[in-house]
Amino acid sequence: MLRLLYITLLASLLGACVSAPTRSDSGAFKLTQHGEIPTSSTQLFTDCLMDGFDASSIMLANVAVRQQRRTERYRVEVLTQSSVLLSADVFDNGRVELHESSAAALVNLSKEHKAFSDCLSRFRGAS
Repeated sequence: MLRLLYITLLASLLGACVSAPTRSDSGAFKLTQHGEIPTSSTQLFTDCLMDGFDASSIMLANVAVRQQRRTERYRVEVLTQSSVLLSADVFDNGRVELHESSAAALVNLSKEHKAFSDCLSRFRGAS
């Protein structure tokens, strides 16, 4: 019995050491949607994503949306605890991409995907 308890404890500790994937992990994210918007709409598109992801994630417990300014782009991410579930890049040249993490395999992110599509439809034809 003590041996079983020890094995369970060891497995739990080793499981906690596994790190969540980041965008720099090759193969951990797949491109699910992409498109082009006018370069003058990049900040407005980013705001649209923030609002859409915030509204979509209201039912998920412990989910946050963050925006970062990176070299030549904005990045908007949906996170839970330490895992990035979705990551959208809005490039200064108007290219937009949505990437889904392998960590999101069991999470329904259809509303977040719809929010990206809605923002893309809204700004694709804007000038």
